[in-house]
Amino acid sequence: MGDLNYKAFISYSHGDGKLVDWLHKRLEAYRPPRGVGPADARPLRPIFRDRAELSAAADLGGAIREALDRSEHLIVVCSEASRRSKWVGEEIRHFLSTHGPQRVICVLVDAPEGGGEVIDCLPPVLREAFPPGGEPLAADLRPGGDGRRLAFLKVASTLLGVRLDNLIQRDARRRQRWMAATTAGALGVAVVTGVLAVVAFDARREAEAQRAEAEDLVAYMLGDLRKKLEPVGRLDVLDGVGARALAHYAHVDARDLDDEDLSQQAKAQTLLGEIRDKRGDLKGARQAFSQAALTSEALSNRNPQDGKRLYDHAQNVFWLAYVDWRLARTADAEAGFRRYGELAERLTKLDPNNLDWRMEVAYARNNLGTLLLDEGRSKDALAAFDDARIRFEAAAKASPDAVQPVKDLADAHAWLSDTHYRSGNLAQAYEQRAIAQSIVAGLLKRDPENRPMAAKLYAGQLALARRALDLGRVEEARRLVDGARRGFRDLTALDPENATWLDYAANVELDAFDVAFAAGDLPAARAAHAEAVRRIERLRSLNPEVYAWMARLNGKLRVQAIRLAERDGRPEAARAAAREIEQSLASRKKGEGDAQLEEWLLGMARLTQGRSAEVISLLGPRREALSPETLYVLARALHGQGRISEASAIVNKLRLHGYARPDFVAFSRDSSLG
Repeated sequence: MGDLNYKAFISYSHGDGKLVDWLHKRLEAYRPPRGVGPADARPLRPIFRDRAELSAAADLGGAIREALDRSEHLIVVCSEASRRSKWVGEEIRHFLSTHGPQRVICVLVDAPEGGGEVIDCLPPVLREAFPPGGEPLAADLRPGGDGRRLAFLKVASTLLGVRLDNLIQRDARRRQRWMAATTAGALGVAVVTGVLAVVAFDARREAEAQRAEAEDLVAYMLGDLRKKLEPVGRLDVLDGVGARALAHYAHVDARDLDDEDLSQQAKAQTLLGEIRDKRGDLKGARQAFSQAALTSEALSNRNPQDGKRLYDHAQNVFWLAYVDWRLARTADAEAGFRRYGELAERLTKLDPNNLDWRMEVAYARNNLGTLLLDEGRSKDALAAFDDARIRFEAAAKASPDAVQPVKDLADAHAWLSDTHYRSGNLAQAYEQRAIAQSIVAGLLKRDPENRPMAAKLYAGQLALARRALDLGRVEEARRLVDGARRGFRDLTALDPENATWLDYAANVELDAFDVAFAAGDLPAARAAHAEAVRRIERLRSLNPEVYAWMARLNGKLRVQAIRLAERDGRPEAARAAAREIEQSLASRKKGEGDAQLEEWLLGMARLTQGRSAEVISLLGPRREALSPETLYVLARALHGQGRISEASAIVNKLRLHGYARPDFVAFSRDSSLG
């Protein structure tokens, strides 16, 4: 052997010979891109493997020990066979005695039964070399792992002593330059048919290689790099890298990809969509989810009986519908949610006993109900939510110790409450909200330290207080609001930066105003209003761009300012607050906000300014879909225009359904309507 030093020694069981043939040849043939690693870095050769190097060796044991001593790294092919191999264990033990575990690279082929972590896949002697929680660098060739291309580059980057992302990007740029040179050469000899055919073949081969490298980059980006960037909030960097990957995938024909490639591509696109959704880039998220759905559909069509592939495709269809909904692409969103439901039904037929897949059907119905409710189609929404409730109920009974089905059941009752309220069925709205509260209280009793569950309970108390106030139960509403106020004050003291809890804490004060004002307790109403102003300012300082806070919180705050100004005999102040509501809503972007809330806010603003005819024009065509609170605004506008019979019909309808908020009762009495 002379003075020969090895770049790496491959330790493996001969049952893995085919895989080692591939890895050995690929490593020794690999030429690192220019500028990667030290200037004097040599190629990745020679690589030692016993069958190739020692076929004529007289002293097998001594030759292996010498090769191990003169190798920079040890590559261990981790399979069931190698975990049982005495000789693999001895090779690892000797290498560790002279080099240490930091120079060991593992190539994972499979996992032992009952274990799937990296440490579980190692031969015993190597597993013992790492402290608890420690593990070596691993290239994962298991199903669903890195895939061959990324696994190879992980090994190569370690042997070269360079960062994986740097190697991937430099290699991709080198291939792009090579392809450009090939293309230029092809143009120069375009007249020569034979040469042109050769160049076309090479260009196709190079295009495939370039595609492979792009997929390697995406795999790294969505694996190791994502884990590094997400915790520190650098999704912008991750998204920038992903943009180029999306452009690449847009031109790849799914028919040219094998199943592993297609699966990795779909996963990459889905995760990119989630990243963009988190960053608020809904159009970019839609682009990613749209491509993900096309890819996962192609993969599922290759094997329609594969439930995992069908499940993954259903998730992409859901995400696309969800983003369409947020972009106000209502028709597309409804079609998407219905398609999601159909795919979920197919899943349950593949495996009726799979509880997770049965839950997907319930989620699909719930999502569709939310969209239908937004559209004012309360009857259809009610049917969808009730179907979801039945399915969540069955799932909760089937798994009595599981928390998620019970939480979902509580949410279904809450949605039923909201739908009954929109339909004017106030007693049912109160009943469904009370059931939801009882379920959440039971969950919190099982886990008293669960802060998010406590927040869910307090938020439900606020919703129940509103329904109690609708029915004229002022004291009950006051007790519920006071309890929620104490709860959210404790939570916001525990975590002052939690915007969700601060949002609810602001809503507590808005609801406390409504209850106090209804009870005629003006000092308490003014105090709640002042506290709401303070809390909303705190929210605005955290994120001034969030429209939901501007419309829902500031809008309600200004309506309360109108009521205080009118009670104090300051009509100009009331009209100024009304104009602020209109200006705020006029500056919104299309599709943002809550359409039902906006109807009520605009109706109140125009009614306060004496523009009753505009209120009727705005709300009249939708009177069958209006909430009780908004119907009351329409009744006041009709009364102001002298359309007494129409106003009386609305008042009678609201009274029939039990609507008894004190201001409505006073209006009904004083106007002699109903």
